[in-house]
Amino acid sequence: MEKRRTAFLLFAALGLAASAAACEPPVKGARLESARYALAYTMSELAVSRHFTMDVGACAKSGALPDRLKVDAQMPEHRHGMNYRPEVKSLGGGRWRVEGMMFHMPGRWQLAFELDGERLATDMMVFNDDEKARILAHGPWPPKPRRDPSNRVSGKPEAIALGERLFFEPRLSSTGSVLCATCHAPFRAFQDARPRGFGLEEVERNTPSLVNVGLYRWYGWDGAHDSLWAQSVRPLLDPREMRATPAHVAGVLRKYFPSDYQRAFGRAVPPDDEEAMIDAGKALAAYQETLVSGRTPFDDFRDAVENHDAAGMRRYPMAAQRGLALFVGKANCTTCHFGPHFTNGEFADAGIPFFIGKGRVDAGRLEGIKKLKSNPYNLLGRFNDDATRGSAVGTRHVELQHRNFGEFRVPGLRNVALTAPYMHNGSLATLREVVKHYSELDEERLHADGERVLRRLNLTPRESDDLVVFLQSLTDSSQLR
Repeated sequence: MEKRRTAFLLFAALGLAASAAACEPPVKGARLESARYALAYTMSELAVSRHFTMDVGACAKSGALPDRLKVDAQMPEHRHGMNYRPEVKSLGGGRWRVEGMMFHMPGRWQLAFELDGERLATDMMVFNDDEKARILAHGPWPPKPRRDPSNRVSGKPEAIALGERLFFEPRLSSTGSVLCATCHAPFRAFQDARPRGFGLEEVERNTPSLVNVGLYRWYGWDGAHDSLWAQSVRPLLDPREMRATPAHVAGVLRKYFPSDYQRAFGRAVPPDDEEAMIDAGKALAAYQETLVSGRTPFDDFRDAVENHDAAGMRRYPMAAQRGLALFVGKANCTTCHFGPHFTNGEFADAGIPFFIGKGRVDAGRLEGIKKLKSNPYNLLGRFNDDATRGSAVGTRHVELQHRNFGEFRVPGLRNVALTAPYMHNGSLATLREVVKHYSELDEERLHADGERVLRRLNLTPRESDDLVVFLQSLTDSSQLR
């Protein structure tokens, strides 16, 4: 009997503890908890130097309703609070309306609630209108699918299927040993984790990821190609990569993929080897256009800012918020890395050495423009399927300038944490090294005739850490599970 009584009392105690923990505030929003209370709040539109209101709900884990609420806020770094005293109006049932709140400066604020003498506090970043506009400009994501007018099979399922088969086909290389996925491995975010690519031989540049590749304007670190399909042909012909010829690629299509080609292009493989090779490039491009990254923790925060969702904003780590503030503010990263893809799609001198061997330099964009203009597969040529030639405007008007020496393409930053090493030559092994490079930038290394956008950032250790955390938050959420 005594054992049964003890078991019953233990069960009852556990039940009381569970009911005490199951306390749900009468307001749905950003949530805080202490040992005794749970609190949730929502905000009206939050903007610097504008009054806003809050709805607050709270419950006691003991089952009773809290009686008194006080609200305050301060900026720890500046050691000052708000210039206004908010009015807290009880609505009954553990709910309050708070009016007269104002954050008069951008930066990190600590929002504090006091329930019957017990304090609950949370940090939050407050962005000014300019910073907020820059943040919102990095979305929405994902982008709407778009078709490449220069590629008649862009977006066509049959071409995508053929392109995927060709992507993993080693027989496209002259030796039968190298495939596109050799350097662009799916399990490595479609790159190879090497400082410099290696097909049949090592090349001078880092292998860029193919994720979101369909969103670029120029292709290759030097922009020597103006379409994804022309860029897809380049490694096929490069003797250091796949070492093929138009005749070899056409032969592979005729021998192994005649039906797939027929379904994709609505005709048999043409007798013109060069034309057949270009079509292989267009099928490869159709497949690569589908490689779009998913949503990230940053995207959730960005949308929460747009929708004034306090709960959504609070889920984004404070270090990432501070890093974001640096990215759109002091560090001035958005000069080059803006928009949903985090790139302007153009070229810049990042202060990275351009020597690739004794007496040899990588001239970057300067040579890229020369190659582009002389390339028979550019958008001004006969293989462009865009009858209007509207897709060739950039190629027609791009101007070769001496300042282009040592400039390389500004990469998009989505999934950047997955694509080490970094820079055009793979010389920086980690994101932390990249941030250190810009923080301690040697401005004397920049091209004397080039643009003067970059300045030494002189970041503190915590600022560097925060910027790295922000860059890591641009990782596809599916890769974080």
